[in-house]
Amino acid sequence: MTLAALRCAAPALVLAATVLLPFLGKAFTIDDTLFLKQAEHLLSDPLHPTAFEIVWSEVAAPLRMSAIMPSGPTMAYLLVPCVRLGGTEWVAHLTQLLLFGLAILATAGLALRLGLDRAGARAASLLLAATPAVLTMAATAMPDVPAMAFGVVGMERLLAWRDEHRWQQGVSAALAFALSALARPHLILLLGIAALALPGDFLTRRGWQETHRTAWLPLFAVPLLVVAAVSATRDPAASPIAMAGAARLYSSLSRLPRNIVAFATHWSLVMPLALPWAVLRWRALLRQPFLYIVTITVGLLFISGGKSHLALLIAPAAGVGAGVLWDVIGEGWRRRDAIQIVLGLSLLIALPIVIYLHMPSKYLLASAPTASILIGRALAARSRMLSRAILGATVVAGVVLGLLMIRADAEFAGLGRRAANELIAPQVAAGRTVWFAGHWGFQWYAEKAGARCLTKTPPLPLRGDLAVSSLNSYGYAINLFPKRKLLATLEDSTPGGRIMDKSLGSGFYSTGWGFLPWAWGDDVLDRFSLWQLE
Repeated sequence: MTLAALRCAAPALVLAATVLLPFLGKAFTIDDTLFLKQAEHLLSDPLHPTAFEIVWSEVAAPLRMSAIMPSGPTMAYLLVPCVRLGGTEWVAHLTQLLLFGLAILATAGLALRLGLDRAGARAASLLLAATPAVLTMAATAMPDVPAMAFGVVGMERLLAWRDEHRWQQGVSAALAFALSALARPHLILLLGIAALALPGDFLTRRGWQETHRTAWLPLFAVPLLVVAAVSATRDPAASPIAMAGAARLYSSLSRLPRNIVAFATHWSLVMPLALPWAVLRWRALLRQPFLYIVTITVGLLFISGGKSHLALLIAPAAGVGAGVLWDVIGEGWRRRDAIQIVLGLSLLIALPIVIYLHMPSKYLLASAPTASILIGRALAARSRMLSRAILGATVVAGVVLGLLMIRADAEFAGLGRRAANELIAPQVAAGRTVWFAGHWGFQWYAEKAGARCLTKTPPLPLRGDLAVSSLNSYGYAINLFPKRKLLATLEDSTPGGRIMDKSLGSGFYSTGWGFLPWAWGDDVLDRFSLWQLE
């Protein structure tokens, strides 16, 4: 990437570091444990990150990791330095920050290659750095930021290969696209977007004719690289298509309506697209029938479900999100703007996930760079004063919301770490046998403190053993042992931000909990109970 791209990205790099560096020691959260356990297994089995058993979620029995893991091995290998250093949080979070910085730099570079001037590229990189969903995921150990980073690097390197034809650029593009798909499999769809981007103007025959045949070579290499990597790293005891089987296990057409609503809503609430685009094109958006159809339909669904208070926010957010997506592609088609159409189509690559268990905004992260470039292009066509005002307001609002979400998650995850340190570690040190019921980040810390996972299968606890259960992180296994005596509790009900609270409708990590990315409340953040099993 060029020096010009670095200069354009510099303010955004500083912004991202300023927001995230204070959270380097943040406790591991939600699905971090799954990827940390894979990395840990790689220390003894360097080629097969999913070839082991784990007890996870509400299923109180060991399952093969390969049977429940629908993602590839990229994140497991990235976390090996972290687990080699004993699971130190700052190593994992610094890795994410560095990859986030790479994504910001590649976004500036891609914007320049798509014809934006330096001000537009700077705006695009700033918008990405201030994206609430991206900032929050960058404070985790999950693969969504790496998937985004490798995806946008692949796109930028592919266009560099097309324009300059240096072999290093083509190889880098192929490897980056492959790593992206091996982090989140649905990003293999980026190849289709890349195929449309290569001709420059895919709407004209001339664009296709002037694209050199060798420009396509990296795209043909990517599927081969992905298949080879999956074959080399798959669980030897599992099916060759275990990853697809894991995705199918948690998929159902019955989830389609809810997940489509979530998909549209995310573009308004946690991504820098719908609201600035709506401000720039409010007249066109108000003439958009799709806006009203989606808003009314979603509102009626919430009201009929007895959640009219959420309808006031979610219905308009879904309507604006859907209306803007339609307007981006439709307006690009009317103007025969091939670049806008390609960027608009890239916003839809997460749509196949709508049949999955849930549709959290993390699956949209790979589209965040192109969403930022879209807004950067739109701002470039307006007056300097208006574009600066919209850019400034969007960046400030995004950073504020991102900080609120990271802080709320830090409090939630930190309580699980405290429970392991205060309720489990002292008992283990005293020679007691301690079990735990609960998952997410708490599981990582509980096992590190010396506790064993409660299951419905042997080995089972003995009379007098201790157990620590979680209220909010799927600690249902404690109910397998109804004869127990409460010895102590650790909880936090301090009023504050909540990103995983069903009563408030907030479910940043899982839309099964709610559509809001953040909410204020005073419900119990989590409660950890120390029991003696009788």
